Amino acid sequence: MLISNMAAMKKAIYYIFILSYILLLTGCANDLNITPDGRISMNDVWSDQKRSEAYLNSCYQHQDGYGLSYFYATMLDGLSDCAWDSDFTEGQLLANKWYNGGMTTSDDPTDGSLYYSCWNGIRQCNVFLQNLDKCAIDANDKPRYRAEAIVLRDFYYFELCRKYGPQPLTREPFDLTTDFSKLKRPTFQQVADFISEDVDQVLTITDLPWKLKYDGERGRFTKAIAVALKSQATLYAASPLWNPTNDPALWTKARDAAKSALDQLTANGYKLYYSAALGDASYANYFINQMDIVLDPRDRETILENQNGGSMQNGWFFAFNAFPSRDDKVKAGCCPSQELVDAFDMKTTGLPVIDPTNRYADDSHLQPNYVANSGYDPQNPYVGRDPRFYATVLFNGSKCLKPELTLQIYSGGKDSVSNSSRFRTFTGYYLNKFINDSIPQGQPSGAPWKKIRLAEIYLNYAEAENEVNGPNQAVYNALKAIRDRVNMPNIKAGITSKDEMRAYIQKERFTEMAYEEQRFWDVRRWKMLDKTDKLSTGMKITKNADNTFSYERFVVGHKQSWGTKYLIFPIPINDASIMNWQNPGW
Repeated sequence: MLISNMAAMKKAIYYIFILSYILLLTGCANDLNITPDGRISMNDVWSDQKRSEAYLNSCYQHQDGYGLSYFYATMLDGLSDCAWDSDFTEGQLLANKWYNGGMTTSDDPTDGSLYYSCWNGIRQCNVFLQNLDKCAIDANDKPRYRAEAIVLRDFYYFELCRKYGPQPLTREPFDLTTDFSKLKRPTFQQVADFISEDVDQVLTITDLPWKLKYDGERGRFTKAIAVALKSQATLYAASPLWNPTNDPALWTKARDAAKSALDQLTANGYKLYYSAALGDASYANYFINQMDIVLDPRDRETILENQNGGSMQNGWFFAFNAFPSRDDKVKAGCCPSQELVDAFDMKTTGLPVIDPTNRYADDSHLQPNYVANSGYDPQNPYVGRDPRFYATVLFNGSKCLKPELTLQIYSGGKDSVSNSSRFRTFTGYYLNKFINDSIPQGQPSGAPWKKIRLAEIYLNYAEAENEVNGPNQAVYNALKAIRDRVNMPNIKAGITSKDEMRAYIQKERFTEMAYEEQRFWDVRRWKMLDKTDKLSTGMKITKNADNTFSYERFVVGHKQSWGTKYLIFPIPINDASIMNWQNPGW
């Protein structure tokens, strides 16, 4: 953490440690129930095995909550073209501020604490690594602990730099003599190289496992997380936002990192979650269960399950993404957009509903460029779609929950569209992903946030391979692996254009990773905000006298957070003044 005044910095460092230590003692297990007396020194920490281990555990506490952790109990993808957030009606809440362009250098409505929490995490990891050799930790445990701290530091760096742009890189803790004004800003490629070097190092540490085997280890970092981070970092470094000259060498690095990660992950037991008994429903089921950490797990897809995202594990998630027919509703939450609905393909043909390369004929997204012979019927728009559509979106006529309810989202229906009430959808849709339809209302799903999963690595590889070699069989195979899980035909055969394949990959990423905090960052690294984030549309549904329905697209609202400066978030003003740099436009 960067603080302008040395005395303040020393005080902050002290309280960061004490707070983290206290948090640890109420958090991670391993029998660390020590009551601090407020007078321990750092030497006391390193000379005691349990305190040293406690310090490492405290390094984990700076991970964000993700999921439903944004104010007020909402999701980050509600700010993307995935959804329109019903909190738009509430003046001081995240959605209203964001849609109206309310972010400033002193007010980050998404999660302004991420900047400081990541820096705190980086510093604590570096302090631990600096002192590990003298720690009173069993020598047999030190290699694994070292590797965990290195990967955790890289995790914080990626989260920090993805949001705020490249930040000063260090493997040593900043000390009281550091002149922060003299720090040089790296490129994103240097960030990716820093992470890659660390990952290559930890892969040589045999004590760091690929998978956790015992529930008591839940939350600890692994080699799987390390290779996933390398794939993420190199992909971002190669993307248009950070690779404006489209340097092919950067795409080659991203491709190689993703291919290596896939090879190593699958060789070590990772595979996409699928149940023969569930079939198409395997995708939906994956998100409502906690990763089982046993010797022969059912879930082999999850790479990192966030332990701080408690909001995903309790009945509140249902209540904050509800519909009026529900008894336990608090608000409608992040209602899927028509743009998201349009992205789901047709089940029988595997073809898109609308052309991925040119989705709409007008700037208001009211005139879709439909794909001929896809099987889509505008008068029956929810029939025969990709199973991931039904797992993600509740639409007019959806049946859900026990006792079984049928949603009435048509005009005059119980769950109809509103343009002013946070209790009703603004788009004509409600969220289904992460919700367990098989249990009574308000019951917990018991599923923490899936922060990194194998499907993302397949998509990373498909994207980078296409940029390196164009639409070859390797790209098709990576997409097929994902679509096979929901028994979808692969994408259109015979694509020869790199540009066309890129559009298909982006669409696949949109649907597969919807609401998982990927879309929000993807459109930034692709520099597409001006195409995706100016407005959102929905579907108005009218019930006819013969009980059929008519469908009409409409503009839900416009957003003001799509300009170039919103590609990267502003560095908090105090730290920007210390380092003498700020992100463009801020």
